[in-house]
Amino acid sequence: MGVEKRLYSILTNPTYTFLLFFSIAIIPRILVWTLIPLDWNFDSYHHWQISYLTLKIGLRHGRLWDLNGCELYWGVVPHLVQAFLLGVFSTASITPYRVLNILLGGVNTYLIYLIGRDNFYWEIGLYAGVLFAFYPPAVIFDAIAMQETLALCLALLSVYTFRSRPGWSGLLLALAGQSRTEFWLVSIVFVMGVALVERLSMRAQSFIVSWLMTTGVFCTLFWNWTSNPVYPLYWSLFNVFGGWTEQGLGRPFLDLMTTWISKKVLAWSSKTTGQALLGSTAVFACTFFHMVRRRWERYHLVLFFLVVTVVFSPIFVPYYPDHTRSLLFMLRMSTPIAAFGSILLICLIYRAKLNLFGGRLRRLPVELALVMVAIASLGYLIPSYSLFQEDISLAFRAADRSFSHYQGGTIVCDNPTMNYRLASRWKIEAEDLLGNHYSPYYYGVSDPVRYVEWFKGNNVTLWIYTGSQS
Repeated sequence: MGVEKRLYSILTNPTYTFLLFFSIAIIPRILVWTLIPLDWNFDSYHHWQISYLTLKIGLRHGRLWDLNGCELYWGVVPHLVQAFLLGVFSTASITPYRVLNILLGGVNTYLIYLIGRDNFYWEIGLYAGVLFAFYPPAVIFDAIAMQETLALCLALLSVYTFRSRPGWSGLLLALAGQSRTEFWLVSIVFVMGVALVERLSMRAQSFIVSWLMTTGVFCTLFWNWTSNPVYPLYWSLFNVFGGWTEQGLGRPFLDLMTTWISKKVLAWSSKTTGQALLGSTAVFACTFFHMVRRRWERYHLVLFFLVVTVVFSPIFVPYYPDHTRSLLFMLRMSTPIAAFGSILLICLIYRAKLNLFGGRLRRLPVELALVMVAIASLGYLIPSYSLFQEDISLAFRAADRSFSHYQGGTIVCDNPTMNYRLASRWKIEAEDLLGNHYSPYYYGVSDPVRYVEWFKGNNVTLWIYTGSQS
């Protein structure tokens, strides 16, 4: 009995189909959580800090909140979602958001199947979904409390609904852009591509207007909060272009951008990984030109994949092979590429097996081989990520020892991981946590009288110094 006959009764029932892909995806993610029980990524705790303080302090002021001034630097949607979960479950634990990410990992796998099935063929969707279910970075990062899983879910939903419900597609893509700043950049390019390919058809108009209106709401909020309507995107690019470096301080944004581009093009042209990045950009430009000219039927899927590849690849590829630790942390940026790329990869394999050598390659199990490689790679990477738990454990131990000296009052600490421990384990209230952004120390003040006034005014009884973050 072939695969088609064995799966027919499942894949013809939408509920069974969802449960199949959902189960295939969440099993390895739960396994990773079991093997790596501690959320090992320090950024998870900073996102938690923003969500927790937003719930406890920020919402009553009509905005997000953070002790380190980063409440709007990343996407705001995941922070609001996590704040909602913390409020619903009346907890300070990071666990509810980790559970949500695992569940969304199953949803993402199912969406990949649907996109592959609806745009090509059910078997392409099947193998693409299974391949992504075991893609190592997706499995590992879906088990922690980061933003990428929710952002990818919204992006997949946008692509899935693009042809049938363009208005919803535009809204979902805008929300993806406010979940992960890179998707905001992706969405801008994608919206421009849709306008050029479809020549402002009714579908394109519905999609673009919806995206503009939703994005406009967030831009209005950013304008009211910061006087910069594209605050997260601006400062993310400012950071990428070296605006915080000694050489970049005080230079105009456009000057920073042109200098960065010229330096990167020069550096990448002499490195294998850089040549790959430049090559992918050239392929994107040529393909996009042909796409606009010929008005491809399924252009939206290919266009989205190409834009995602060009935007996300430079974030992690340059770390290979010399900076292994940084590469492991940044491999999460490969997940959107893998999600959309798995569909196109399986499609190419499927067509090659049908057309090459008179179809004699049809029974060659290339797709299963790729899945087995993904599973083997996952087993290889888990021990490497498990080692990162040590840093978090040390921060927890430092917080525990610090708390032993606490006798009430305000704690000043810039380390979100330690703040998480203080709030979740030792039940420190949000109002009793303060950051050095509010201290004379942060502004280079040396007058001891100013420190005494600040300590007294804020009832500071414990100041935790954590090195470069303080």
